Amino acid sequence: MVDIPAPHAYVFENGINHPLLYLWDAWSYIDGDVMHLYCLAVSRKKPDGTTLQPMERNAYPFHIRHFTSENNGISWKDEGCFLDVDRCAAHEDCHNIWSGSIAPMPNGKKLVAFTAIEHIDDHHKFLQNIALAYSDDGYAVHQILDTELSSPRRDWELITNAGYYMADPQSLGSNAGEEKGPILAWRDPYIFAKKNESINLFWGGKVGPTESALVRAELRKTGMTYNVSRLYPPVRVPDSDEFSQLELPKVLYDEANGLFYLMISTCNRLYEGQSDDEVDKGVRVYKSGSLDGQWESLGSKILGSENLFGPTVLRTDFKNNRLLCIASYTDAAEQQRSLTFSTPFYVYLDVLRVEFLQSCDLNFSD
Repeated sequence: MVDIPAPHAYVFENGINHPLLYLWDAWSYIDGDVMHLYCLAVSRKKPDGTTLQPMERNAYPFHIRHFTSENNGISWKDEGCFLDVDRCAAHEDCHNIWSGSIAPMPNGKKLVAFTAIEHIDDHHKFLQNIALAYSDDGYAVHQILDTELSSPRRDWELITNAGYYMADPQSLGSNAGEEKGPILAWRDPYIFAKKNESINLFWGGKVGPTESALVRAELRKTGMTYNVSRLYPPVRVPDSDEFSQLELPKVLYDEANGLFYLMISTCNRLYEGQSDDEVDKGVRVYKSGSLDGQWESLGSKILGSENLFGPTVLRTDFKNNRLLCIASYTDAAEQQRSLTFSTPFYVYLDVLRVEFLQSCDLNFSD
């Protein structure tokens, strides 16, 4: 087990370069003037004190790290561990934690979605289940509701009948990937909660061994728990043929203009073990007049040349056609930036482009 450090006393500025942790992937929400940022984290040191190399991190349990900002991401305070694997210890199907999302609910609690990783055996360590939890205050998970809201093993027939690809049940979660393609994709659930409507979850899936798709599920609440009331057919965006993996979706609603926006992180990895030098990563943005699609691409992928991946939208500013975002640098970035967070930046939606900021414009319209 690797160490999970206490909150660091240092206030991070110009991004988040944590001295003790690698950080990657991002999701967030706003509570009043406070931005809450969450990400995956793992110690930079192995239990024996030697350096953990970025490419080795999948061999160790992750935790979800929490940061807050009261100045639009100019500086960040480390709030410590939000959720770790030990918190899931009672659930045999949760051996590691991958990315997810969080959303405030009308009762004041925060609904938390994450990917619960199940290790079937040494050759099948990447079985991914969609999990839900509650947080009372956004600072810690207080109740795990379900680590198998959607389970490829249990729901294999339901999932494949809906049009999604899954390897045969005996091969699920294989370290070697699926039919010579990348590993199973059933991960990164994003909570889309529109007022007075059912909660939808979106996450990354597949329609073939190297063909990605967006998954959409509608949830039904019964008491304090949820179940999937409808699993929609796979969503394929217009440029789906340009990438093989779809990850970390974010869905946003511009109420004034009746528009939905979809942001995804993608790469063209064709098989497990493929050199990262051969893998092209980036972020893509789409819009639609309906949550049911069709989705229209806003332009070519962005952020790939900056080695940024898995952004979150910290704040929307639809009146000015822009989103305030933050993202982590991939392990392809220069060593001092690898698996750290960037400074905030704007993604403009009228003509898709990125503007990096030295300081943040504090005058928002939304």
